[in-house]
Amino acid sequence: MFLKFLLFSIFVIPQFLFSQIVEEKIQIDTNFITYKVIYKDTLVKGVFSKRVAVFANDTSTIAIEKNYTYSSQNGFYKVYYPTGKLMLSTIYGYNMKNGDWSYYNENGTLLIKGIYKDDIKHGYWAYRFLKCYGRYKKGKKVGNWKCRNTDGGKYITKYPSMYFSGITDLFKTNKNNTKEANLPIEKQPINNDFPQNQDSISDAKIDTFYLSAITYLARNYYIRNRIKIQFTEKKKERKAYDKYFDYSKDLFLFDIAPITVPTGLAPFLTEKEPLKSSKIDSLLHSNPEKYKQAFSDTDIVANNSIRAYSTSPTSNMILYFSEVIDNMVRVDIVEHIANSNEKERNYEAIYRNPTIRKYALLIHFNNLKDVESVEYQQQKVN
Repeated sequence: MFLKFLLFSIFVIPQFLFSQIVEEKIQIDTNFITYKVIYKDTLVKGVFSKRVAVFANDTSTIAIEKNYTYSSQNGFYKVYYPTGKLMLSTIYGYNMKNGDWSYYNENGTLLIKGIYKDDIKHGYWAYRFLKCYGRYKKGKKVGNWKCRNTDGGKYITKYPSMYFSGITDLFKTNKNNTKEANLPIEKQPINNDFPQNQDSISDAKIDTFYLSAITYLARNYYIRNRIKIQFTEKKKERKAYDKYFDYSKDLFLFDIAPITVPTGLAPFLTEKEPLKSSKIDSLLHSNPEKYKQAFSDTDIVANNSIRAYSTSPTSNMILYFSEVIDNMVRVDIVEHIANSNEKERNYEAIYRNPTIRKYALLIHFNNLKDVESVEYQQQKVN
């Protein structure tokens, strides 16, 4: 018995004491986590080999499994939670992700499912926690992406071949096939027709809250119908509002005021019917005076960075944004018909004009700064 213990102490214990601890960086969609692991001996069978890593603080639990053919990573790649449950599974081919990619929570629920080709998203992807699904082509979102907010409402974002995005950021592809082909949208307007006057555009990056809201409004089918209904009295008048939409690009044509304004919360606190968004309704009514004051007691503040994302700077439809308060922002859509004497727009004067017609939306964002729910003004625009 003593001899067995002596042999165990000599040959087994030192292997764990002196095994090299490796930090493995694991990519989960657009995020990364780091595991501290110890790789066990490689299992070899002909040209195939398998490397298994265990957690450094629990060598009885497998953390990572990798498969190889000769010296190239090929086959299944799996990552596990410290509990031993499967976290991530994908397929490698020639050291790159090629094939199905799946991410699970600790209860075994599939959260993200997609396809990689040569380490790039390519094919159908679905996000359970974002309630969104659609297709990627060579790393770019293409076609219709369908999403559902927490209140059950559906919205569709359509991505032509010149636009693409990640989970929280939108990018734009330049028409010219140059080295600058893929530039972040904070340096590019959504619409190619925008005349880039760098002297008038702030170098400050746009807040992701505003970027998400602008993207949602620019390519949302529902908002088109709401605008036509709200700004007209009769159906036959709605045709005239087609000028505010470029149907070939599936784009709402709007200017964005280079200021944030104190919008208040009327009519959302005075609607006769309960708000359709239960999330926004519960937030507002948890402390109505607090939110009423928060949206009203703000100054008009210059924000030139947001105007760079106007889809049509000469449009008579102008978007006015409030400040972001508790992951909420109010957007007022204003129709401004300029008179012949107007040489340049005085955005503050336009907004303060008591006769101007405004249609309001209240947008709530999740912690990723993605649009989660939207409350549309129910009362008719006067």
